[in-house]
Amino acid sequence: MNEDAPEQATANTGSRARDHLANERTYLAWLRTGISMAALGVAVAKFAPHRGIHAVAAGAIMLLAGLLISGYGTMRYRSVGRQLDLGLYAPARLGLITASTVITLMAIIAVLILI
Repeated sequence: MNEDAPEQATANTGSRARDHLANERTYLAWLRTGISMAALGVAVAKFAPHRGIHAVAAGAIMLLAGLLISGYGTMRYRSVGRQLDLGLYAPARLGLITASTVITLMAIIAVLILI
């Protein structure tokens, strides 16, 4: 999946500074979400009632999900930045759907492990 060479890129005719700042805000939102998920994983592993292997496993899954969110956000930020520098922009359909599906499944698995 190469988001640097978008299939359906459209010309970007907006303000370049505004577009880069919007990209940066979106990146920071990805990072906040990733950090929150990772912190929740640590909290579950550390403070779940009757700590045991289940709490540790669920916490590790949530921590990994947080790291994946941050990693995907970083890749997407860089990809969009390059696109904006070229005067193009293509939405990330497959990458975004894949990332959200994987993260959601990981969260569901973590919850099921805790139950």
